[in-house]
Formats: sequence, C-alpha cells, structure tokens
Amino acid sequence: MINNYLQYLDGGGEMGKLTRNFNWKDTSLGSPEGWPSSLLTTISIVLNSRFPMFIWWGDELIQFYNDAYRPSLGNEGKHPAALGQRGEDCWQEIWPVIKPLIDQVLAGGESTWSEDQLIPIYRNNRLEDVYWTFSYSKLLGELGEIAGVLVTCTETTKQVTALRDVSTAKQELEFAINAANLGTWDLDPNTNRFIGNERLKSWFGLEAGAEIELAKATDVIIAQDRDRVITEIEQAMTFGASGYDIEYTIINPLKPEPRLVRAVGKAIFNPEREIVRFSGTLQDITKERNALKQLRDAHHRLELTLDQSRLSKIAAQLGTFDMDLIKGTMEWDDRCRELFGISHTGDVSYERDFINGLHAEDRNRILNIIDDVFDKSKTDGDYDVEYRTVSVADGKVRWVRAKGKAYFDDAGKPFRFIGSVLDITEQKTDELRKNDFIGMVSHELKTPLTSLKGYIQILNHKAKINADDFAVNALLKADMQIGKMSKLINGFLDVSRLEAGKISIEPEDVNLKEIIDEVVEDLKMISTTHQIHIVPFDPIIVQVDRDKIISVISNLLSNAVKYSPQGSKIGISCDTQDCFARVSVRDEGSGIKIQDRERLFERFYRVGSAESSTVPGFGIGLYLCAEIIQRHNGKIGLMSEPGKGTTFYFLLPLNKSVN
Repeated sequence: MINNYLQYLDGGGEMGKLTRNFNWKDTSLGSPEGWPSSLLTTISIVLNSRFPMFIWWGDELIQFYNDAYRPSLGNEGKHPAALGQRGEDCWQEIWPVIKPLIDQVLAGGESTWSEDQLIPIYRNNRLEDVYWTFSYSKLLGELGEIAGVLVTCTETTKQVTALRDVSTAKQELEFAINAANLGTWDLDPNTNRFIGNERLKSWFGLEAGAEIELAKATDVIIAQDRDRVITEIEQAMTFGASGYDIEYTIINPLKPEPRLVRAVGKAIFNPEREIVRFSGTLQDITKERNALKQLRDAHHRLELTLDQSRLSKIAAQLGTFDMDLIKGTMEWDDRCRELFGISHTGDVSYERDFINGLHAEDRNRILNIIDDVFDKSKTDGDYDVEYRTVSVADGKVRWVRAKGKAYFDDAGKPFRFIGSVLDITEQKTDELRKNDFIGMVSHELKTPLTSLKGYIQILNHKAKINADDFAVNALLKADMQIGKMSKLINGFLDVSRLEAGKISIEPEDVNLKEIIDEVVEDLKMISTTHQIHIVPFDPIIVQVDRDKIISVISNLLSNAVKYSPQGSKIGISCDTQDCFARVSVRDEGSGIKIQDRERLFERFYRVGSAESSTVPGFGIGLYLCAEIIQRHNGKIGLMSEPGKGTTFYFLLPLNKSVN
C-alpha cells in the first residue's frame, strides 16, 4: 500500500529533517512509502513531542528518536549514526542489560518502569556513567501484532549526582564533626529549646534522647561566665550581629569536672528580620589551654635555665667529631657516641655508625647537605644543621644540632671535617609543640579576620557613598591594622609550614633590580616617614623563588623603617661579590648589641631593649628570612655599630647560565 508518508514526517526539528532525508531503502524497513500507518503515526507523535522518546521497530529493532532525546547521546558519540541503525549494533555496551527488557515487552509482557537506573553509554568520546528513568511499552502493527517498542525516558544523571554529592558532603561533615570532637547545637528561638548531638548532651549531663531547654543549658555554665554568655547569645540573635564566638567553662552535673569550651554560631533571619534559627558548634578546648599553659611554663623555665647556665651546660653537653677525608677515618668523643647510641668502643664508621644512626626521615636531607659542604663551588665548608638520631641499641630518638667546618686544599678538595654535636631534644620538642599550637591558632584566626575585612570594605563603600570622610579615614586605618594582623598570622603559618617541611622553593630567572624597585615602590605608598633610597646598579639575574625573595627584601626594609628614627634615611643596594649577588639594607637606627647579633635570626628571638619593646612583633620575620635564604644556598648576615645604624645583607648564588 502506497501512503502519503511525508505528512507524518512533517516538522520535528533536526531529527524530523534527518528522518525525512534518511536513505531508508537500505534498511530492513524499506522505503517509508510502504511503512504501516501505525509506525508513521507513532513517528509523527515522537518527532513532535518535547519529551525524550525513542522507537525500536521490526525484527532488527530499527531506531527512531526525537530532538528531546538527542542531547542524551552526547557529542562525538552515537548521534546521528543511531538513526536507522539496528539496536544491537548501536547499544553494544549495554545490550545485555536492555535486551531482556525489550524481549519482555515484545513477548506481550507488561510495560517496564525503571527509576534512576545506571546504564553506561558511549558518548563524548568515552564510556560515561549515565542514569535514566524510563519506560518500555509495546507498539502495535497494522494487524494488531506487537511490532516494536516505544521508549519514554529522561536522563537523571545530574539529579543522581547532585543527591550523591549532598550525601557525600553530609557524610564528610559528620566525619569532620566527629574527628574534631565537636558538639553541635540548634536553638529554636520560639520555644527556647536546643537540639544537640550526643557529644554535646554528654557534656551537659543529659541522656542521648533528652531535650535541652535554654535554661538547663545555661545552668551548667559556671556562675562567673553565665551572665556574659547569656548577653552574647542575646546580642547574636539581634539582626545585624556579626556572629557568636565565645569561650566559657561548663560543669557537668553528673561528673563535676570543669570543661573549657568554645562556642561558635550564627543566627538566621527571615525577610522580616525575625530570627528563625540559631545554630553552631561547641568545642572542648580544655586540653589545648592546659597544654598552652604548660608550654608557656616550660618555655619560661627553659629561658631561665639557659640564661643562668648557658655556657657551662652547653660545654658539658657538646660532643665532638673529627673526620679525616683523606684517610677515611673518624674520631668521636664519648658524648658524640652517646648521642648516636653507640655502645661499642671500636673505631667509628661513617656508614655503620653515622649514616645508620640518622633518622630515616632526615637521612637523605643530611647526606645531601654534607655533599654540598664538601663541594667548594657551592659552599665555603660551613655546616650547621638540626636532625634526629636513632640509637641502634634501644631505638631512642634524639634531636641534635651539629655545627662544623670542612677544610679544603689548594685544589679545592676537602681533606678534613671538624665539628660538634649538641643534644637539643627538649628544646626541639617544646618548639614543635609551640609551632603546632601556633599553626592551629593562626588557621582559626584567619577566618574571622577575613570576615572582618569584608565587613570593613562594605562599610567603607557605604561611607564613601554617604561622603562620610571621618568614617572613610577610620575604616581605612582599621583595614591597615587588619593587614598588619594578617601579615603576623601569615608569618606564624609560614613558621608552621617551614617546620613541617611544606615550604618549597620554585626557582625562576629573576631580575633583582625589578623586584627591589617593586618592593620599594609598594613601601613608599604605605610609609611616608622615612627617606628610602636605592643605590643605582645594573640588572643582576639570579635563579630564585621570586615571591619568597620579595618577602625577604620587604621584611628587611620594614624592619629598617620600624627600628630607625622618623625622617632618617634607609638605603638599599645590590652588587656582585665573587659568585654571589649581594643585597644590602642600611638604616640609621640605634644599632644592635654584640650579644644580640648571633641570636637575631633565631626563631621567636627579640632584642631586649627599650626601643624594641615599643615595636610590635613576635621575632619570626628574620628567622623566616634566614630559612628562605638558606634554602637558596645563600647567606644572610648583618653589620652594626651602636648609635650608627645597622646593615642587613644576604647573598644569593649567581645564575651562571644567564650571566
């Protein structure tokens, strides 16, 4: 029977056009002129529907689909080859999954229904995990026989993925809360009842299933903190409040032990500015505060001990070593043997006793440093390192500081290596604890500080709109103070990263003249109290980590500004010295005493003088500068004369491949 098939294939967008122009004579269906009207009617419905639909027809399950279904095939995938293709040829990767469903419908079974079914398909040049909600239903031929399958479907990959991401995020949040030992709470302002997790309820002496009234929650707060906490809660629940962050002590009525906690929360308001929710976390910080007190006490005792008997105790604790690099022999005194846990009395072996006595995590680093010490082209033989030793006898771990000197003959070949070793285990342990604590606190401070900076910027913008010059200036000064605090916090974080070995050097070719000009220009914009002068010099190229060297120059210049009289001159110069580039910063301050010069680059060390006591800081800037320069195989130092100023300088190896 010849039919007017074109009226059935009219419209349908891209797929309508492709269907009309397809060479159907080469398929088992033949020319559309001979197709049954039931097929043509179904195709017309599918092509003109905006819901994703798909047809399999005939013994070979020849395929049709519409524009709404087209995006599910992706790019560089099955489209447009899927049109008119045999089902088995098109869906080879999932045929074992879908063929039983097709057969069920073709055999006269009920229509199928699958929701969020994972059916991977090849699209976008790869096999993708795709989720579908779909139904297979039968299509009848001219004589009422089952001649095909109609697929109505929708891809739900985005919804399934989003739900899975939410579930994963919830699990990660719960894991983070449990890992951090946090109590969580949610206050309903209308009923004054808390919803808390089990940990919080245990702290408040309540059973897991018990409800918490606000009065009961505040009753466990010690009397001297209670009014302050209630006031803070009331303020936090007022529209426009910046948040809730407070520390106080609670006492569990069932187990009367004081617990110092930190509560952090946020109130949520509706469009009418009415509070609808007040939620947050509670953290037990008792151990941290006790540890901090113990750390401060230990640090204070250590300083007293060192001040009282530094020289005598150091002399008694020093071990010495002497290495003949020509003969390959080593001489260690008894103290040095003790620090490496050597029990035998025979000759000391470099491989057996020294290398094996190094902690596994420090071994490669120390051996690389020693290789550099023995290479005159890299160093002048100076050796100053800290590392751990492990006793072969009992596995005891010690921290030591080794200082020494390699000596070279006229040909530049090392022939002797002499030095000393000092046990710094107790000092190092205190420092590591301090750094861990500082790193933790610094991370905690960055979040509220960032929020505060954002609020100030918003207020500054509004003040400018209102032409409030006083507010603009005040907020500008506040923003500058936040900048100073951010700089201090970043310094503490750098110390923590440095101790954890997480500061890496990423060298590149850098023109010292360009970065010095950049730093000086920035400093002149924020400091107008001093005359900063750059001594003219030609461009010098070095291979360094640009940002880290900029931080060193900026730190030295900032110190010069802080520690020299207003209106005085600060000079910065750069030249070459042997195989190094030398950068110097000179001020006209009061100078640095001899006893302070050797310790000035130590961590947390500050000069004890009347001038320095009025200058803010924690003694980490020069320590970080020294560590950065050391990691560049350079040197840092100073020259000072009381009453006549100080010159800080650092040396960086010249980039021979460029110069």
